[in-house]
Amino acid sequence: MTRAASGRFAGKAAFVTGGAGGIGLATAQALADEGARVAVCGRAGATLDHARQTLADRFLVLEADVGSEEALTAAIADAGAAFGKLDVLVNNAGIDSFQDVSRFSRERVRQVMEVNVASVFTAVSAALPLMQASDAPAIVSLGSIHGTLTTSGRADYVASKSALIGATRALALDLAPHGVRINLVSPGTVETPMLLRGWANKAPDIDPDTLKVRAGALHPVGRIGQPADIASAVLFLASDAAGFITGTELMVDGGLSCRLAMTTLWED
Repeated sequence: MTRAASGRFAGKAAFVTGGAGGIGLATAQALADEGARVAVCGRAGATLDHARQTLADRFLVLEADVGSEEALTAAIADAGAAFGKLDVLVNNAGIDSFQDVSRFSRERVRQVMEVNVASVFTAVSAALPLMQASDAPAIVSLGSIHGTLTTSGRADYVASKSALIGATRALALDLAPHGVRINLVSPGTVETPMLLRGWANKAPDIDPDTLKVRAGALHPVGRIGQPADIASAVLFLASDAAGFITGTELMVDGGLSCRLAMTTLWED
């Protein structure tokens, strides 16, 4: 692995779950660009295989399904063995879900909560001993605008992201005596493979570019987000510049949550 000799994260080591694609990959790349040694983990499959082939010179690429406590704990231990410590933990891995209320699958709800919520607790517990060697350890988890505002058909996903808001506040108190900060970044609409898959399932007859234009028009900034937009927020909260910030949620949504839907009554 190569890394920059300078930057905000020079000399630091980071671990990013779900780091082989989307927001996780953008975050891992940004951390590496800023000087960090970075380990990423992801589930077995084409995305992880591609990461191994193209990113092994920049990152330590590890296989781990975060839904498995044993696999995630082992991956973090491997990163710790390689780096000797962890300064930054980014809990990015997550899964989406659409379930009709009349056909809820308890197994699917359990899976969503395991991946989106329980994995955060596993990662924090496994990383904490390694973070004790850091001068300024920081954890950033990825939530969602759906933790606060949502649409129909997303109850299990919303429950998982709402849970992360409360968990972040409580963990901030638990981790403070250890000198560890933890915060939450909640993205709005961001162009990721997961978003595009969701759109394809929800509206298979509508071109994705058309949906991007429509969605962008709903945002005060006039566009949907890109993974780099979220990565920038994650790096800020993980950096020394955010040293007095813990237990908070940062909404990164292009202003979408500021707009009351009723305002469109008076807009062309």
